[in-house]
Amino acid sequence: MLRRNALWAVRLEWPAGDHEFGCPRSDEAAALRELDRVRSYWARGPMRPRLSLVRISHHDFELHAKARRGCKAPDCP
Repeated sequence: MLRRNALWAVRLEWPAGDHEFGCPRSDEAAALRELDRVRSYWARGPMRPRLSLVRISHHDFELHAKARRGCKAPDCP
């Protein structure tokens, strides 16, 4: 069951195996629009992360933004 404080975010997974999260949104429809926008942005460049939409807690989102740069943990959303 999803927690009430969870949000939708775009997950960017890089070729080296690390990942980050961006574009947090409270509803899935808005998050899907952001995923399309981000996909369009990265399609033009030489470096293309694998993109997906994930459900993540506010705590985990903030933790990745501040303390888990370059995270490669397999148990992340």
